[in-house]
Amino acid sequence: MIFFLKILYKTLYLLMFKSINNYFTQLKPLSLILYPIFFFFLLFWGGCSGEEQAHFAENKIEQYKQNPTKENREEAQAALSELDASIHRLEAQISRETGETKRADQQRLSNLKKRRSKLNTDFTKAEAQTLLNDLKNFFQNPPLLDNQKDNKTQ
Repeated sequence: MIFFLKILYKTLYLLMFKSINNYFTQLKPLSLILYPIFFFFLLFWGGCSGEEQAHFAENKIEQYKQNPTKENREEAQAALSELDASIHRLEAQISRETGETKRADQQRLSNLKKRRSKLNTDFTKAEAQTLLNDLKNFFQNPPLLDNQKDNKTQ
């Protein structure tokens, strides 16, 4: 389901915001039809489950650890925010439930909150490691000293 959502999202993004050539600009009216269908789909199925969103956030954090760029950092933060939204939706759902389903969903919520806490810790560690690596690189190769040496030799 996540794969389908990604393809649908990328298609809509290309249709609305990317006008690489005339082909895409001709398809913009089609996007007026696809956007309502996309939002209905999200409302009908409620987006991703909390577990799927946690797995997605975990993958984004791992990408950030492997390649600490600004874009990967923002994607990881967005994935964590979406996980928070899933947790809040589950809390709202639990408040309306009764009986056995409420107990099962409360256990699921507890597990999601623990996983969110672990993911937040992992993301914070990755940010700290990136900062330490940047500082280490800065002090090993200071940019100001290289410029001063070049000016003295001229």
